[in-house]
Amino acid sequence: MMEHCFDFSQDELDELRAEMEEMRDSYLEEDVYQLQELRRELDRANKNCRILQYRLRKAEQKSLKVAQTGHVDGELIRSLEQDLKVAKDVSVRLHHELESVEEKRVKAEDENEILRQQIIEVEVSKQTLQNELDKLKEGECTLNAGNLLRGRAERRLTSYGLK
Repeated sequence: MMEHCFDFSQDELDELRAEMEEMRDSYLEEDVYQLQELRRELDRANKNCRILQYRLRKAEQKSLKVAQTGHVDGELIRSLEQDLKVAKDVSVRLHHELESVEEKRVKAEDENEILRQQIIEVEVSKQTLQNELDKLKEGECTLNAGNLLRGRAERRLTSYGLK
């Protein structure tokens, strides 16, 4: 009977360990994936920033040229208007990407917190089962010692003819 309980508790403990390892692996895989995705989005945002910086420098150079010459030509105005439109579009797109990345970050943090709580719950269950298993082992040892003493006592009584 005790051996059956011990086996059952050991099986349960093994299942909890496997579940905990699986959760930890899943958590780490998801974390790595999210980190890679955030890095890709950050790289895109950095690229867009470099493009905007380049266009800003070009616009500043054109502005200096106009200031130096005092002459504004139609092509320069059209070019500046186009640069301004592109800069606004990129700015809006970057803003939306930033909001999206922030939402994903918050969602990832929430999911990570849930997984941390689940890991804690599994650890607590594991410890509880380990404690129960230890108690069962102690009880089994006590029963075995009791049976051994009882057997010795019965043999002595039999040898003395009292039983």
